[in-house]
Amino acid sequence: SPPTSQSFQYVHVDTAQGITRITLNRPPANVLSVEMMQELATAIESLEYQRDVKLVTLYGAGKYFSAGFELGDHLGDRGYMMLESFRRIFEALAKVDKPTLAVVAGPALGAGCILAAACDIVLAASSAKLGHPEIRGGVFNTVAAALLPRLVGRKRAFEILLTGASLTAADAERIGLVTRAIPDERLEAEVAAVVQRFQESSAPVMQLTRRAIAGGLDLPYEDAVRHAEDVYLNQLLSTQD
Repeated sequence: SPPTSQSFQYVHVDTAQGITRITLNRPPANVLSVEMMQELATAIESLEYQRDVKLVTLYGAGKYFSAGFELGDHLGDRGYMMLESFRRIFEALAKVDKPTLAVVAGPALGAGCILAAACDIVLAASSAKLGHPEIRGGVFNTVAAALLPRLVGRKRAFEILLTGASLTAADAERIGLVTRAIPDERLEAEVAAVVQRFQESSAPVMQLTRRAIAGGLDLPYEDAVRHAEDVYLNQLLSTQD
């Protein structure tokens, strides 16, 4: 199918050869305003029925992945809108039911950190800093409070969220916050290799394998196995692929 491109004010989306690239584009630090988050959620939601999309990639334009929430949005009625539009992004990521890859070439902090970490695969440049400094501003991130313990375990989550200390990409890899920390000069080549692997694969097979894993994450073991068997027998085997 031909390359397509969607333009919003703060987010750019283009799809080519089965790979959708979503770029956070709000210089200088891709700070997530309410408006930008609404655009991001809409962009992700629009991919749900695009069957030929094999992988959704998420990038930050410029030196940052994202420095987190807009400070002014914490106040008054904006606080409700901020949390709601942020939650909607994660609901969209879950519902889009496609593999996701975050490419963290620069700092991913606060809301930017958990946004990257929520993706299925996270490749981070060695120089990138990650973490949740919000506590130093007297707040915390609501999605991180729920999701971080499930990603890195309780002890790490308490430490990250309560101390606000930043992590190197190597630390983030060690605790399972990112998939791999990669020397800066090799990041692009590594991302290209992963993208190529997806391009050479079947969209339904990748999607259904992801569904088998993702659908079982919060289930007891026996139910998770049955869920995977259901996807295998009733969905995967009926495809041509």
